[in-house]
Amino acid sequence: MTDKKKLGLIGATALIVSSLAGSGVIALPQQLAFTGSITLISFILVTIGALFLTLVYVRAGSQFDDPSPTALATYVNPILGAKSGFFYVYGNLISNVSILIAGLGYMEMFVPQLKHPVILGITVIVLIWLFVALSMRGAGIITKIVSITVAFLLLSVIITAVAGWFDFDLTQFNDNWNVSGKKEGMAIMSGFAVLIFAFVGVESVATNNVYIQNPKKIVPVATITGFIIVAAIYIVSTTVMEGMFSAREIQNAPASFAMSMHKITGSLVVGQVVSIVMAIACLASFLVWNLSSASAAKTSADNGFLPKAYSFTNKHGINSKGLVINGIIMTILQGILMLLGSNVATAFNITVTLSVLLLLFPYFWSGIALIKKEREEGTGKISTKIIVAISSIFILSAFVSATLDELWLVIALVLVIMAVYAMLLTPKKKPQN
Repeated sequence: MTDKKKLGLIGATALIVSSLAGSGVIALPQQLAFTGSITLISFILVTIGALFLTLVYVRAGSQFDDPSPTALATYVNPILGAKSGFFYVYGNLISNVSILIAGLGYMEMFVPQLKHPVILGITVIVLIWLFVALSMRGAGIITKIVSITVAFLLLSVIITAVAGWFDFDLTQFNDNWNVSGKKEGMAIMSGFAVLIFAFVGVESVATNNVYIQNPKKIVPVATITGFIIVAAIYIVSTTVMEGMFSAREIQNAPASFAMSMHKITGSLVVGQVVSIVMAIACLASFLVWNLSSASAAKTSADNGFLPKAYSFTNKHGINSKGLVINGIIMTILQGILMLLGSNVATAFNITVTLSVLLLLFPYFWSGIALIKKEREEGTGKISTKIIVAISSIFILSAFVSATLDELWLVIALVLVIMAVYAMLLTPKKKPQN
């Protein structure tokens, strides 16, 4: 790629904003409303932690040829790399299900039957396999649809963040402060997993060096600038909503940004249009992220970390067998959610928590890789140690914030799938002549 075609500072910043922003924000207001407006403190703390995690990948991007979480964990130890490849792929896979659930939440006003766990579950499963079939030839026009709808999605969020203040009521915000019934410390911690989900993907910017002009200079500036822009939009838009509606109203509204746009404009039609656009953005982005998950799985499989089936590509260059395997896993996950009787809010919370807790393993080892690299080179910068220390505290705090049931669910999931994983990778003994 010639320098003329590469991205400058503005283009790189836009790339980072589009990588971080999107479907992660649309379900946040409903999830945070179960705790209250005290989650403003949670958001600030998570943003600080996510910023330092971002700095880990910015620095890794200048020191490693491949700054992806799996590659960095492999640098620490090959066994950790294998496990991290597993956690990273399946963490993202579970988050794909949450994207579909969030999108369908915005369709509830048109299809109220989606409130029923079984109908919701069947719809998610049908969409999984519809998109698996569409993915066999690549993303194609869907990537353009994602770009357009995500732009409109962000426009709705930004309008809420700005115009919503005209409908903001400080008394309402104070009344919503802590509706969880928990002590303030626990209430602040309880929203960490969902908030971290909003920043999942901070590592993706470091892997785009080849598309950036003068990456060592532009990538760090663009990364931090883009991160701050996204964080500000997230924090302001979710905070203003806590002063626009009661906590109960937001809790009962999966399409919360459609509700805010309805109130701001006074037009039900605008709210309905926003709901449709956000639903399309989520459903379309699932296709792209599903392809990305299969591609990440192929990389791990090529390194011997996942079954060889993930390495297979069809005539269109798509990891078709990997897509089918992932489709089966996502179907099983959604089947379990159906058996649990999970509605949109509950299903989204479970899938987000599972995905975030799995992704935190490779995130943690990425920081350790940075320390190891500098120790081997004899540099050992104090600034690197501070960045890694704060990002590690941030990562560990997410585990502390999880409930005991959530932790047991992650442990059970890891044990079962790791057992299957080990069996599939066990080479068969060749018969002796």
